[in-house]
Amino acid sequence: MPRTSKLTKEEALRAAAEVVRKGGEGALNARSLAKELGCSTQPVYSLFRNMEELKEALYTEAKNAYRRFIDGYLARGGRSRYESFGMGYVKFAQEERGLFRFLFLRDRKASEPQTEDPFLDDILAEMTELYRMTEEQARAFHGDMTVYSYGLAALVNTGNYTPTDGEISECFKREFYALYAYYFPNRPKFWE
Repeated sequence: MPRTSKLTKEEALRAAAEVVRKGGEGALNARSLAKELGCSTQPVYSLFRNMEELKEALYTEAKNAYRRFIDGYLARGGRSRYESFGMGYVKFAQEERGLFRFLFLRDRKASEPQTEDPFLDDILAEMTELYRMTEEQARAFHGDMTVYSYGLAALVNTGNYTPTDGEISECFKREFYALYAYYFPNRPKFWE
């Protein structure tokens, strides 16, 4: 049944996110979006000059979805905030495969910025306060954890590794403890 109401940008972006969730970024075009919306392509082009403009807007929408997902994970409690950031990232990769790929695994033009972690300031504050790191140490430590987390999330996202939540948590703990021992060899091991 064709649409009878005027299409909004928000509706178009939600539908574009659904197309990416179902088929990945490669499935997103004016026809697939129009089909998801139940309209012709004309309303899509009346909202966005071209698909590049739509993808830029979708990028912001996907970042907001990621932020909401992590906020929800942080609200659950039961583990350190730092571990919750990592767990949320990997679970986003697992549960929002298309959006994760759109944000973190797609080829980028040289002019495109890398996806910045919207939680970086919170993470650095957590690390400096809880683990007594300087900001420089926290940035280096978190940079190493990010490489590990990215690899774990990519494996989970592509279906090459299907761990339980407990296994993900244990992976993070082992890497965290190894990095902590590397960065702070003279400090007591607080987890023993």
